[in-house]
Amino acid sequence: MKLKLVSISLALILFSNCKNEKIKNAETIRISSESKVFKDFIKKFKILKVPLTIEPLKIQAEKFLPLTKTEFKFLDLQVNNTNLDNVYMYGILQDTIDSYKIIYLIPAEIYTPFLVTYTKSGKKISEETLSVGGCGSDCGFICNEYVKIYSDLKIYSVDSIKSYECDSIGIKENTLKKYIRYKKGNIKKNGQIIMSKILEKNQ
Repeated sequence: MKLKLVSISLALILFSNCKNEKIKNAETIRISSESKVFKDFIKKFKILKVPLTIEPLKIQAEKFLPLTKTEFKFLDLQVNNTNLDNVYMYGILQDTIDSYKIIYLIPAEIYTPFLVTYTKSGKKISEETLSVGGCGSDCGFICNEYVKIYSDLKIYSVDSIKSYECDSIGIKENTLKKYIRYKKGNIKKNGQIIMSKILEKNQ
């Protein structure tokens, strides 16, 4: 009887180990498959050399590949968001030693660039909009926005703005204001993106 109980215990242990091994193997295959899908996603982005200047007002979306709905998951975008029918791949920064750093475009009045970083295995680290959000098509509003990413991965986003007050007739004379909206930041070695708040300065 004692020998029989030992045999049953050994069988249960072997069965449990076998089951655990199958689960472990299945998880390894799943992770490997997800990693391949992510690597294929990354390969679609064109390589961007730094220093890099982005001028949102001059972006022509037809020059860039659109993201598919299945690729939205990598950016945490909602597939059912009707405002995101046209999200485009702008590019990937050439420095991929410690992390992947990609830029994508979301449509608004102009195309807004977003920077997102990932670990080498595809885990999202950080994300920030590169725009300072000053440009638009309002009456009496003229702007010139650009984003600069330097060789040391420091970031400077600025919008030079001229604005006039408007009434029902149009622009009011002698109401011109000149100022800039800007923010600074950088990409850390661990992939974390650090950005300041948007500041304004009169010109």
